[in-house]
Amino acid sequence: MPFPNDRTYSFDANLALADGAAAQTVTGFAQFGGANGILDLGGNQGTSPKQQSRIDAVCVIDVTALSTGGSQTYKFMLLGSNDPGLATGNVCLGEITAGAGASIDGTNMATSTTGRYELFFTTNQAGNLYEFVGLYVIVGGSGSATFTAFVAVLPEP
Repeated sequence: MPFPNDRTYSFDANLALADGAAAQTVTGFAQFGGANGILDLGGNQGTSPKQQSRIDAVCVIDVTALSTGGSQTYKFMLLGSNDPGLATGNVCLGEITAGAGASIDGTNMATSTTGRYELFFTTNQAGNLYEFVGLYVIVGGSGSATFTAFVAVLPEP
């Protein structure tokens, strides 16, 4: 769902991370179709030499409901890994924190609102390429967030 002043991104159902079917109330991976929303961005880790390319992209998170009373926080972390289940070897490709302003790390932070959050990332971290990504949400407090999320690959400069 577009929000005012948003950039337009092409949606591809194969790049969806979260479907917004249920509110996120506990820490864990965002859900798509009742399962952890983990994407395979391509490559072939099983060959020698490994065949994988760098991808520059944006994780688009459209938040439609967000509890911000008290001390609720939501840290949206895009994790990269070469493990298809993101069970080992994960790295943080980027993160955005939303929630009650007084509880967000930083100085004089504003309380978050519903809307679009854009998390730009690359699959190249410290010279290592990562094939799989998943959106991990750390829920602080007893709130809930409802959102959809997808990855849009950025055009080459």
